[in-house]
Amino acid sequence: MPSKLKLSPSQLTRAFARGLSADVGQYIQRSQSAAAVDRSLDHLSWSRRYLPNYFRAAPSAMHVWMADRLHAARKQRGVKLNIVGPRGGAKSTVGNTSYGLRCAVEGTEPYILLLGKTETMAAKQLSHIKRQIEENPLIARDYPEAAGRGSIWSESLIRLRNGVQIQAFGAGQSIRGARNDSERPTLVIGDDIQEDDAITSKLIRDRDWTWLTGAVLKIGTPNHTNFINLCTAIHREAIGSRLETMPGWVSKSFASIIEWPANMGLWERWAEVLRQHDDPNAERNARDFYEANRTAMDEGAVVLWPEWESLYELMLMRETEGRNAFEREKQSRLASVEENEWPDEYFDDHIWFEDWPIGWRIKTLALDPSKGKDAKRGDYSAYVSLMVGTDGTLYVDADLARRPTPQMISDGIAICQDWQPDAFGVEANAWQDLLANDFAEEFVRAGMINAAPYTIDNRIKKPVRIRKLGPYLAQHRLKFKRKSPGARLVVSQLRDFPDPHSHDDGPDALEMALRLAIETLGGEFAAQHPLRIEH
Repeated sequence: MPSKLKLSPSQLTRAFARGLSADVGQYIQRSQSAAAVDRSLDHLSWSRRYLPNYFRAAPSAMHVWMADRLHAARKQRGVKLNIVGPRGGAKSTVGNTSYGLRCAVEGTEPYILLLGKTETMAAKQLSHIKRQIEENPLIARDYPEAAGRGSIWSESLIRLRNGVQIQAFGAGQSIRGARNDSERPTLVIGDDIQEDDAITSKLIRDRDWTWLTGAVLKIGTPNHTNFINLCTAIHREAIGSRLETMPGWVSKSFASIIEWPANMGLWERWAEVLRQHDDPNAERNARDFYEANRTAMDEGAVVLWPEWESLYELMLMRETEGRNAFEREKQSRLASVEENEWPDEYFDDHIWFEDWPIGWRIKTLALDPSKGKDAKRGDYSAYVSLMVGTDGTLYVDADLARRPTPQMISDGIAICQDWQPDAFGVEANAWQDLLANDFAEEFVRAGMINAAPYTIDNRIKKPVRIRKLGPYLAQHRLKFKRKSPGARLVVSQLRDFPDPHSHDDGPDALEMALRLAIETLGGEFAAQHPLRIEH
């Protein structure tokens, strides 16, 4: 027979205190198991081991970044992390449920606060942790001193058997004086603590910020309490955005679509198929269009978490749920509807035209190459074709694409041959004047001697120039070709202006095309080229 286990007085005391006197051997076995737990395990590995149902898919780049910093934070004090990520991207799973659970059962954080937009939402986050402490057999096996119901076990407050306390609060609630015995909060996790009303209400945004800075950030111990803020983009004056510029905080934003497809024109054509609301098969037809052009439509795209959301699913969401909402909720663009330059009514159905008018005063073409030193990575080269109608209405088409210089030139030659503009301008800033010379040489080779482009030297800042389009939008004098993917892209960029996260290549080229038309009509050209009627 096996020999009896010999227990020290302290082991006996702890055993009886936990009600394990009927099976002291089992208690000792579990205690030894807990001692053998590898507490240096990286956070994603720990999460996969103890929460396998939550961590089935491969992690995204956001999860890896979060896990690395959360793992380091377990041994650091005064950490402040701000993560802005896509809705539905499982940032709460990694940074709230899993991290809060681990800190609680390992006892590294004696007092944890979970903050939500309401107390009910915060309590829901707490319930996920409570369930694991009560029901997870792996937690029970490896963390016996914490597993099971503790001395306090309510909807918004629990105290584990190891003494760790977790409390849930809603935004705006009074949290002054919150303590676990003598411990002030050592870890505070805010998870989407702002209501969607903060998008349109400055009063709410200011109220939330005052609560955060006046109450939450003062609740812990200076240089000791760790703070984590998890949020979806709401507004440039929302908490997630303000923390990005606040000293002492480490911030990171993540987008569901990291790199957009190279051929957005095909996606605009796909969107046209999807928008056929009178066709009951529109969604199926759109899918068929995608499958037929999948290689070209996927080219260049990089998705944050392809194991969970494919490019097609994201683009479908973008169209069916609204592009503005998609940019906020999936792309982490901290948009401000109040700061858009022009109201939505400027872009009603009146902005579209079907066919070019028969008569016109002048046709121009302008190119923004987006190859200069100030160009953003992934910018488009934008060709904008402009026709000034006999009544002064401006008719616009566009061709926007990411393309190398040789293709940019060859596409320009083709557009000129088809459009036959009266004037063609190329932005000449920085080294781009060399591009105009390349065009001139290609025009000679194509036999288009009189089509050599003008160089346009933009010395006024781009936002100031683009704002000159405002009166034409307000007077409904700007019309865009309805079935043109490029024209639709220009309208989308105009709607977003002056969002610094949005492209503005199309509006920039449009302003140049309009300026070229005004300057040309104002000189000798107007006398030499009277009203034209095409037969």
